[in-house]
Amino acid sequence: MDIGRTMLLNQLPRHRLDAGTFGTMGVGLGFALAAAVYCRDYHPNKRVVCVQGDSAFGFSGMEIETIARYRLPVIIIIFNNNGIGFGIQDEMWEMAEKSGDLLLTIPPTSLQPNTRYDKLMEAFGGKGYFAHTSEELRASLEDALKHTKVPSIINVMIDPGARRKTQEFFWLTKSNL
Repeated sequence: MDIGRTMLLNQLPRHRLDAGTFGTMGVGLGFALAAAVYCRDYHPNKRVVCVQGDSAFGFSGMEIETIARYRLPVIIIIFNNNGIGFGIQDEMWEMAEKSGDLLLTIPPTSLQPNTRYDKLMEAFGGKGYFAHTSEELRASLEDALKHTKVPSIINVMIDPGARRKTQEFFWLTKSNL
């Protein structure tokens, strides 16, 4: 959420919901569902976009059934790094599988590699997209925006080992002396 606040700019009041300062994970879909019901009744031309990681999606992922049941055109973007915080690389997963007992070999913060969350949405009658590149993400988002009667999931695979870019703010990193 901290990174979301710095990267997803918001100049308009009442246009972004987040869990606040306590870092509550998994509330995005509930917020998106409520926002979509409001928009359906009061701002039918607005779209609701829920951006979250694969770990946060795991907390309340089945809310997509409710979103799909009511045909709320929510666009859910899942940044999938195969884990909580840092994910597991495909090669590490394969080595762990060969060693025998996954329970003893994979980190408890890893999730199943390359999970196809987009297929869950398709199972409920919505649109599912799987993106590996920024071009695929752009094309998926453009197509999802065209579908105003069903929800969508854009499952974006990102590097499980990637580290967050150091945030540098002029007022924090530059001396005034």
